[in-house]
Amino acid sequence: PKTFAIINDTQHPYQDAVAMRLMEHLLQDIELDYLIYAGDTNDFYQISKFDKNPKRADDLQKDVGTTRVMLERHNNIFPNTKKKWLDGNHENRLQKFLWTSAPALASLGCLTIPELFHLDDYGIDYLPYEQGLMINEVFLVLHGDIASIHSGYTAKRMYEKHGGCGICGHCHRGGVFYKRDRFGTWGWWENFCLCHLNPDYVKNPNWVQGVSLVHFVGKRFWVEQIPIIDGSLMYGGRIYK
Repeated sequence: PKTFAIINDTQHPYQDAVAMRLMEHLLQDIELDYLIYAGDTNDFYQISKFDKNPKRADDLQKDVGTTRVMLERHNNIFPNTKKKWLDGNHENRLQKFLWTSAPALASLGCLTIPELFHLDDYGIDYLPYEQGLMINEVFLVLHGDIASIHSGYTAKRMYEKHGGCGICGHCHRGGVFYKRDRFGTWGWWENFCLCHLNPDYVKNPNWVQGVSLVHFVGKRFWVEQIPIIDGSLMYGGRIYK
């Protein structure tokens, strides 16, 4: 058996410190084989297309540094856990910015996600945006590019787009969609976020923090979704605060 932890949408430097601590304490208490950073780990606020606070315009290096601090911490507290990084649409902002605003710099190896975050130094495998990670030929992990308004709706639309079984981030909310047909039984999950729930660019979003675990025995799997609610989570009969 193998256990994968799926975390996404930390959106450093807008990560929620309490949610991150709870997630890390939980994962330290289980036998974790893989840690998957499933996209939007870093926000890249400064090169987004949205209206920006000028006070944040020159903080990109600092923001990248906060993500590296997390990777260093995870390297220390999960030394035997294999780690994989999937780009999300926020990481993809870097490529879009280079291609549209600084094409002369686009070929520089130092301006890539693996180099900026020193992924090789931490032994983290890198997967580009929307390539996805296929586990045991039956379960697809994607950041995703769909965000619906209700829990489970994104999962349903991801099933309609990709088929099979899998999990995505991007919508900042937990949920699941099941379907049985003559070819089998299928399930898609949407994963929680680990960023602040009240950012300055949206009021009272329908977001939920948390982490998902996917347990595999061969090609059979079981998904556990663990929400973080009001600064605590519950797992295995224990409350983490």
